[in-house]
Amino acid sequence: MKTSSNFFTLLFILVLSTTQALAQTTYKTITKTSSDGKYTYQTVEGDPTQTRFYTLKNGLTLILHENRTEPRIMALITTKAGGKNDPATNTGLAHYLEHLLFKGTDQLGTADYETEKGYLQQIEALYEVYNKTTDESDRTTIYHQIDSISGLAAKYAIPNEYDKAMAEIGSNMTNAFTSFEMTAYMENFPSNNLEKYLMVQDERFEDPVFRLFHTELETVYEEKNISLDDGGSKVFDAIFARLFKNHPYGTQTILGTVIGKGVTFRLPGSPDVWGMMCEGDLEEVYRSVSR
Repeated sequence: MKTSSNFFTLLFILVLSTTQALAQTTYKTITKTSSDGKYTYQTVEGDPTQTRFYTLKNGLTLILHENRTEPRIMALITTKAGGKNDPATNTGLAHYLEHLLFKGTDQLGTADYETEKGYLQQIEALYEVYNKTTDESDRTTIYHQIDSISGLAAKYAIPNEYDKAMAEIGSNMTNAFTSFEMTAYMENFPSNNLEKYLMVQDERFEDPVFRLFHTELETVYEEKNISLDDGGSKVFDAIFARLFKNHPYGTQTILGTVIGKGVTFRLPGSPDVWGMMCEGDLEEVYRSVSR
C-alpha cells in the first residue's frame, strides 16, 4: 500500500474516533454555520485538527480536515459493512466485494457492455441453478458451463480501467481495505480534479458491474494463502478467537475461508451507512459532494 502524510492523518482521525467510541469518551460538539450561511457543521471542542463533521440531506456523513500544504486531496469513501457482516457460511465476502468494486461499470471497464451483459446474465442464471442442484456430478457440469461462459465474457472486459481513470486525474493512491467494522476506498488526487473524482465514484458505487470475478477470486485466495504463512496474522486471529468466542470477531476472519459460489452481492443502500473523509485543500469539497 502506498502511503503519504495525508493518508496517515486520515488514518489517525479514523483510529482516534474508533478508540473514543470504544472507550465511550465524553466530548462536546459545537455546531457552526458556514461563512455564507448556507450550511452547518460540527466540530469537537479542543480538537487540534479542527476536523469538520457534516451530515448531508440524504444522511451521508462527510468529514473534512483542511490541509493546504499541497494542492491535493486524500479521500476515503467508507461504509459500515465489514468482515463481521459476512454470513457464517460465506466468510470473506466483504473483502471480496471490496476487490470487485474496482472492476468498473457499464461505462467503465468494458469494450462492449451490451454483449458482455448477455454473458453475465447467463452466468448469473447458471449460478441460480448451481445453488439449487445437490448432485455433485451435475454441479460440476454446471460449473464447467459457468467457467466457459466466463471466458467469453472476459473478452469484452478491460482490466484495470478504473485504476487508469484514477491515474489520469493524478491519483497516486488507488487502494482499499476491509476491517471487521468497515470497508474503505481511497484515492489521493489534485484538488482541481475533485469533480472528475466524484463523477467516477458516483457511477462506481451506483452502478457497479461485477466482472472478471473468477480471476479476482484467485487474487483473494492468494491473499488468504499469504496470511496463512504470516506470523502476525496467525497471532492476531488466535487472540481474537480466544477473546471473542461467540462473536464474528473471533469466529471468522476478514479474509475468510473458501468463498461460496453463486453469492449475490448487494451494496448497503442507505446513505446513512456511508461516509466520506477528505483531507487536504478542501475549499470546494462540501459544495461539490452535497450536489
